[in-house]
Amino acid sequence: PAGIPSDYIRATGFEAVPADTRIRLLPAFLNLFSGRSYNVERFSGPAMEQKLEEVLTKQSFDIIQLEGLYLTPYISLIRRLSNAPLVYRAHNIEHFIWKRLASACRTPLKKQYLRLLAERLKKYEMQVIHEVDGLAAISPVDQAFFRHHGFRGSAVVIPVGIPDPKFPDPIPEAEAGSVFHLGSMDWRPNQEGVKWFLREVWPLVIRRCPPLKFYLAGKRMPASFNQYASDNVVVVGEVPNAMHFVCSKQVMVVPLLSGGGMRVKIIEGMAAGKPIVSTPIGAEGIGCEHGEHIFLADSPEQMAYWITRCFDHPKEAAQTGARAREFAISHFRTEQIIQDLIKFYQGF
Repeated sequence: PAGIPSDYIRATGFEAVPADTRIRLLPAFLNLFSGRSYNVERFSGPAMEQKLEEVLTKQSFDIIQLEGLYLTPYISLIRRLSNAPLVYRAHNIEHFIWKRLASACRTPLKKQYLRLLAERLKKYEMQVIHEVDGLAAISPVDQAFFRHHGFRGSAVVIPVGIPDPKFPDPIPEAEAGSVFHLGSMDWRPNQEGVKWFLREVWPLVIRRCPPLKFYLAGKRMPASFNQYASDNVVVVGEVPNAMHFVCSKQVMVVPLLSGGGMRVKIIEGMAAGKPIVSTPIGAEGIGCEHGEHIFLADSPEQMAYWITRCFDHPKEAAQTGARAREFAISHFRTEQIIQDLIKFYQGF
């Protein structure tokens, strides 16, 4: 909260309720016998209930938007205190993330546990979607999924919005032979994808092009990633200025094997004009085309090929990055997305 501008807080009445969402062994174990989703259960608590009750008792609202699945446990409380329509802002199809994590897991017992989490989360997600009045899906793929599974309320696609990128002044010259990944490294799909990239893809890249160097940056970097540091791998951790970091490197990689919704970092990278090499899952829901705005690869060999091709054919890579920038700015401008959301609200 201390990092939020005071004028924004005054204008919105923004408040924060601290919550400890760490995974704890005993509650996780006891949850096994409950039949409930532990993914959802660890995000709810009495402090949030108390704050919601306080706010809803004092004020009335035209629309109440639930920002993600982990706010939905409070639906019954909100319904009791307010007649406002409830809109569910679906960031992802959450159980897809855990289903894909389970599929990629090689440890039998852990794989079985992840499957259980995915199944319980799916059951919860498919139930709760019928308890809201409206759906603001983050991509057409997500909207179609919820429609297919019986959602009949008002729905709209509201993608991630980005302002025009604020380039540093002066713009740093991109380091020759640099490849990078930037993302929140406490998110399990990012951890899984980067480990796969470092183990399966990067050795192939270095074999073909030894001078290249990979930079791994992001918030909350687990210490375990330091084991990958070498002459060709730099574990940067959190960077003070994301756009400065992006501008200082040449080729962006998004090696996601699981996840859902829409990857903000890809859109930001596109808006910065960077050539991007991603898995199809990484680019899911954005609508970009392989070879036109991005390079897609679904195997280590293909990903290594497209990374090295960006350096072997720099003109082609630069042109793809330029088209990606045009695509991102024309499809994900914040101003237009805000108008679409307001229009959707006015329909209630």
